[in-house]
Amino acid sequence: MDEFLNQEPQEENNAPEETQSVEFEETTEPTDEIPTNEEPLYTSVTFSPVAPMNDYKPMKKGLKVFSLVLVAIIILTSTCLVGYFAGKNSVNIYNGKPTNVKVELEPIPDNSKEMTAAKIYEDVNPSIVGITVYNASGDGTQASGIVYSESGYIITNDHIYAEVPSAKFKIHTYDGKEYDAKYVAGDQISDLAVLKIENCDLTPAIFGNSNDIYMGQKVVAIGRPNDATDVSSITSGIISATNRRVQNSSNYSARLIQTDSPINPGSSGGALVNMYGQVIGVTSSKLANVAYEGVGYAIPTTVMKRIVGELITEGKVVSRAKLGITYVAINSVTAEINKLDHIGLQIQSVSTDSNLYGKVAKGDMITKINNIEVMADNTVLDIIENCSAGDKVSVTVITTKNETKTFTVELSANIGKSSYTTKSQSSGTQSDVPGGTFDFPFGE
Repeated sequence: MDEFLNQEPQEENNAPEETQSVEFEETTEPTDEIPTNEEPLYTSVTFSPVAPMNDYKPMKKGLKVFSLVLVAIIILTSTCLVGYFAGKNSVNIYNGKPTNVKVELEPIPDNSKEMTAAKIYEDVNPSIVGITVYNASGDGTQASGIVYSESGYIITNDHIYAEVPSAKFKIHTYDGKEYDAKYVAGDQISDLAVLKIENCDLTPAIFGNSNDIYMGQKVVAIGRPNDATDVSSITSGIISATNRRVQNSSNYSARLIQTDSPINPGSSGGALVNMYGQVIGVTSSKLANVAYEGVGYAIPTTVMKRIVGELITEGKVVSRAKLGITYVAINSVTAEINKLDHIGLQIQSVSTDSNLYGKVAKGDMITKINNIEVMADNTVLDIIENCSAGDKVSVTVITTKNETKTFTVELSANIGKSSYTTKSQSSGTQSDVPGGTFDFPFGE
């Protein structure tokens, strides 16, 4: 399992005083016959000196001007062509100066009453957009987005353009307006992405603190499930789980908000909203299987703020940490079946950028992290997720020789990558997950 932990000088030529002309004798056509001693293997060449020609005449002034103008036109045309093709290749990428957008997560208002779903829709809908994702080849899909700032930043899911190479974006606002947007950055691990609109007048959403949510809390989901150009729709439900760890199709595990509020195709990137009109999550996926009903997921705003802030300012995630290993989680049952003496994370490989590289080996078992017993991989994942690259943790390892060692490990950066690409991809969808129970993303 490859989680957030691994989340690999020439000589001078002196001109002769006199030039020479060369006279060539007539030669016969080449044949495939093998030459004999009676026929020469070469053609003789006779040289005879000829006086140098002196027929140079100065160029007339008009012709000289014409030549200079022609050269200038050629240079200008070449420059324009280079600029055109360079611009064509980067037309979908935002190249503006990064903006440090400060977004605060608001606490639940004190002594206030919950709003009706109708009032929430009225207040939040101006901050929800539809997104048409398309390219010149005719590939496309639709999704939703949330207005992040007045300066035109839109947040959505990274998976929405995964199967649309060289994707372009049309943003459809609540008042029927349409804007071109450019791709800023994206991140597969968190499934978050940022687009940018220029010269717009948008209303940013109010974001609440997802740490304040609780089980059974009423919520609504707002997005564009039917058509990105259509009006947003609203569905209602509750928070089924505040911190459910879910593994997505890229083999990354993340803590998400679980809700039974319907999240349908096209809703990816929409808003999960509490009853005070605060966006507390970015809707991203759902369980799509006949055995499951009403299981949708949203990315918490605490994660959103950290990731989106770095995507805007850095173009990638720079602070996220990783231990730099792959492992097999060993619990009490698997330990008994495999006749192992310890439970924890059995190391399978160590990346070269890990601080553990050269210190541990395949088969060694991580039994403690920061002196906390590792009863499941969630123990380690939760600690790492709350750290930043460069932070240090204590890792206790029992080797295959049954030796106990403790290391102070500096966590490396888990930068990750985006699904955005300019290369055509082979057939198949990201939602093809072993077992078929977790359709991630649902809405492409």
